[in-house]
Amino acid sequence: MPHKARKLDARTEQGRQLARRLYEYKVSQLERLSAEEQGKLLRDFPLLGEAEFKDVLRQVIEAKRYEQERIGWQAIPHDVAVLVTVAMTCLLDLRAGIVAGIAILVLLESLFQFYFDRKLYRPLSTLVWFTYPAYVLLAYVLYRRGFSALWIISAVAFVWGGTFLLGMLARVPLRMILNARIKAAEESARLKKEKPPKR
Repeated sequence: MPHKARKLDARTEQGRQLARRLYEYKVSQLERLSAEEQGKLLRDFPLLGEAEFKDVLRQVIEAKRYEQERIGWQAIPHDVAVLVTVAMTCLLDLRAGIVAGIAILVLLESLFQFYFDRKLYRPLSTLVWFTYPAYVLLAYVLYRRGFSALWIISAVAFVWGGTFLLGMLARVPLRMILNARIKAAEESARLKKEKPPKR
């Protein structure tokens, strides 16, 4: 192997090792890396220049942000279900609220497994802040309608924890479908490779 190619491979490997090291940091830490910390990391990976270091750092920050947004995206159906449940309970009754909440939860879990939009995520991620006053409003409405304290606590606990649990259960068949599609695609690609060429 030529010396230039070996050096390029070594630099690529150091870039991967640096990315693995940086991935252990939080995004906030990566955004505020001091010159001293950057200098230490550059000494640990001497084949990388400052421009390459900054490029790896940028890619790691972007990858970690994307990962956080994907995790946050999966929580949005829960937040919407809570808000719908509380709204329908206020407008109609608790039974209607629970039915509407479960319906919207299952629907959104189905959609959010197959679809992700970073532009939509940012405004939708703020919904979580509306769920906290929604729990208080639910408790107040049930109290005004004569429910006992035990029923109120149980209803709020169900709306909070039940939506998480039902959301996880709703994702199981969807994940099975996704995994089956991935396996089918892999099997199809493998069969195409093994298929003998036509003469």
